Amino acid sequence: VKDGVEKAKKMFESGGDWERKNRLKVYEGLYFMAVREFKKAAMLFLDAIATFTTYELFSYKTFVFYTVVVSIVTLDRVTLKTKVVDAPEILTVIDQIPCLSQFLTSLYDCEYLNFFS
Repeated sequence: VKDGVEKAKKMFESGGDWERKNRLKVYEGLYFMAVREFKKAAMLFLDAIATFTTYELFSYKTFVFYTVVVSIVTLDRVTLKTKVVDAPEILTVIDQIPCLSQFLTSLYDCEYLNFFS
């Protein structure tokens, strides 16, 4: 998978549009998530969330789920608030994903009893 991502990066450098660049970010983020480099995955997912078009991998709701989970693990409170908690792209679908809104807000609001239940 790593070789495929590297090959895609090289192909993009030779010529590519913004849609392909964002698709590459999602593929690369998924790879980083798989190898447990969550910080890199979170940054790539957050960069691609506004222009997600990689429906061949998973739905937008699944993408938002992955983005929120890896962001919770890696981002500091201020960044989490600005890029995840208050992000309109996430707010539009977070209530459609079971328990995710409660998971995110309980951690951010320091309601640890709710977070761990």
